[in-house]
Amino acid sequence: MNSENIMRMNTRAFSILGVVLLIGGGLFAQSPNPKIKRILDQAQLKYQVDKDGDFKMTFGLENERSQLVYVMSGTEEFSGEPIVEIWSPAYKGAEISQETLVQLAVDGQKRKIGGWQLTTGSETIYAVFKAKVPLAALTPEFMRAVCGGVASVADEMEQAVMHGSDDF
Repeated sequence: MNSENIMRMNTRAFSILGVVLLIGGGLFAQSPNPKIKRILDQAQLKYQVDKDGDFKMTFGLENERSQLVYVMSGTEEFSGEPIVEIWSPAYKGAEISQETLVQLAVDGQKRKIGGWQLTTGSETIYAVFKAKVPLAALTPEFMRAVCGGVASVADEMEQAVMHGSDDF
């Protein structure tokens, strides 16, 4: 077999691989959770579905502010029950001060549902307020209340620790 035939075979193999990857990329896109979608629709909450199948909403708040809220499509199990995560970001930075950490901890003590969590991503620290609720408990009314509450708590903290910014 000469080098021209080998090149032709390699080119064909890479072309086939490219088609498989293109088709496969579409197969790996996540579908939104139909049970959560139905509850959001019944609650008349406006949302977008991201590439992971999660629900993204923007809540309008007082003083012309807005706040992002995410409802994860994927659930986790606790004692055999699916648990839904509803969260909103309040802080983003390369580092986080001890004062801000204390503020998050103190604020978390007074919340009925949810708490503050820190996550990291590409050299950035995020503080998010997250509620974890059993799917069976999420009636349309309760979904509205939890999403609105998560938005309000996160926005209040964003104002405090991000010096009045409205980035989220």
